[in-house]
Amino acid sequence: MISDAYFGRFETVKYRNAGALKRKLIQRFASTIHDLFIEANPVERVLEIGVGEGFLSGYLSEKFPEKQFHGVDLNPADVERVKRLFPRIEARVGSAYDLGDPTPGFDLVICAEVLEHLDAPDRALAEIQRLSPRRVILSVPHEPFFKLSNLLAGNNVRLLGNDPDHINHWNPTSFRRLIEPRFEILRLTTSYPWVLCLAAPR
Repeated sequence: MISDAYFGRFETVKYRNAGALKRKLIQRFASTIHDLFIEANPVERVLEIGVGEGFLSGYLSEKFPEKQFHGVDLNPADVERVKRLFPRIEARVGSAYDLGDPTPGFDLVICAEVLEHLDAPDRALAEIQRLSPRRVILSVPHEPFFKLSNLLAGNNVRLLGNDPDHINHWNPTSFRRLIEPRFEILRLTTSYPWVLCLAAPR
């Protein structure tokens, strides 16, 4: 379980100032990612797309210090924060649409809370598929519950609870439809208010 002290390492309001309920939801989400990570074994090299400040990869890299972790993010400031907070993670600036040379390959690619921000999510999935990892872990907000949670918290009321950066919305059924053309779904699950998937490239 992620500790309260772990949240305090980060600069963004999303983590540092998260209230007790939000922290509990994020902790459950991270625990589900942890379970999917174990299910994905054997894993030696991991790439997280949209690594941000390193919240997930940092947690996993400390739980599994024998594994190699890499991260890609569009935001240079976040990449610098990852390098400072978690020196073991090899982080670089990059796009979900262009992940570079796939060799040496990754056993696992994590793309958590990214696809909902992209104007071409299938293009990002095609790029992940091109890397030919053994397994992928994907997650997106579970709608309409994510938006309802925002409304109940008084957030983004004018947008009916929608995060202004979210341009795509899925439930488990529509998320499955997005994934299945390129990946075999091994496990599809939820951790309120998110949908998560462990899959293998076709």
